[in-house]
Amino acid sequence: MTAMTVRLKELFEQAKDHEVTLLAGQNGLERPVRWVHMVENEEIAGFLEGQEIAFTTGIGLESQEDLISVVRKCDENGASGLVVNVGPFIRQISPEVIRYCNAHDFPLFRVPWSVHMAQIMHQFSLTITMSEKHSMELAAALENAIFWPDREELYMDYMDQNGFGQQWNYCVGVMEVCACDDRQGTPARVNDTRLAAFVRAAESLITRHQWRAALLQLEHRMVMVFARYDIDKVEAMVRSVLAACRRITNDDELLYLGIGKVTRTARCIGKSYAQGLKLERLQKHRGRDGEPFLYEDSGVDKLLLSIPDTEILEDYYESTIGPLVEHDRVNNTDLTETLRTYLRFSGSVKETAETMIVHRNTVTYKINKIEHILGMNLSDFAAREQLSLGLRVREILDC
Repeated sequence: MTAMTVRLKELFEQAKDHEVTLLAGQNGLERPVRWVHMVENEEIAGFLEGQEIAFTTGIGLESQEDLISVVRKCDENGASGLVVNVGPFIRQISPEVIRYCNAHDFPLFRVPWSVHMAQIMHQFSLTITMSEKHSMELAAALENAIFWPDREELYMDYMDQNGFGQQWNYCVGVMEVCACDDRQGTPARVNDTRLAAFVRAAESLITRHQWRAALLQLEHRMVMVFARYDIDKVEAMVRSVLAACRRITNDDELLYLGIGKVTRTARCIGKSYAQGLKLERLQKHRGRDGEPFLYEDSGVDKLLLSIPDTEILEDYYESTIGPLVEHDRVNNTDLTETLRTYLRFSGSVKETAETMIVHRNTVTYKINKIEHILGMNLSDFAAREQLSLGLRVREILDC
């Protein structure tokens, strides 16, 4: 799935020869359109899933006044606009309907009865289908670029054909949507239907602004591929996407987001994706939802993420905090967390005790215990630096 969806504005331009007139909701013409749908009454409008252009003749309405109910239902269900066939069933469109559509930026179109709406629907459907075809081709090419970067024949030409240049720079953002489960105590992924709602929210924003970007769903995550932007612009766009997603987020839902490095060419899209994915996992591991984690701002994590051989990281982990983690596992203690908090406050016993809500003597006892297990002096800056890095390595290995 990608964000190369047709805008309502483009469909409206195509339909001018069919005497389609815009009556209200002009500010909503940038909305994306994914399909067409006949809506002859309020009940049928309830079946809309979002981003459809709806058509009605009014044959299912009991009275002229019922049109406002259909309009409201279409808008509430995320339709991109409504085309009204004015004739024997809907003789005129009331000022109330016009006011509602203008107030909600909901595009409303009028077509005279002499025009066959089936022709307009056919034309719209063909345009949407062709756009979807290009979107699917681009999605497949980008997925190949991510997972098989050495197989350039699987993606380079297809990207060019669909408007994404081979020599452009690219940047990939990865977002996972999770829901808190009190029974499990850890965030779990939302279902496919819920994830699709977030994809539509992001897609609508990207289409509306005509950003050079594509959306994919990979490994039950939303992946955003931005083309020909610097990192500052990418961050601004990602934050806008995040804001759009927050507006539909339930109280128990969390958003984790990582942004990879800006690449030089399409050949490195996979590297940017791998970085974004790892950073997203780190955000989830650290419990930092709702805030994008940029590769450019990842500090020492950037170095650790660049080490391809995990054995190197595992060896460092075992030679630093590994024995302490094993002690906690066997004895059901919290010495690793005590160490993490102690290092976070630069060796302050007082702040560690206040944060962990224990007596200072308890912290002192645990620090002595940690020094004994690890054979290190925590008053030594170099030792604290090694252990701090060891804790970061553990997080990356856990992700």
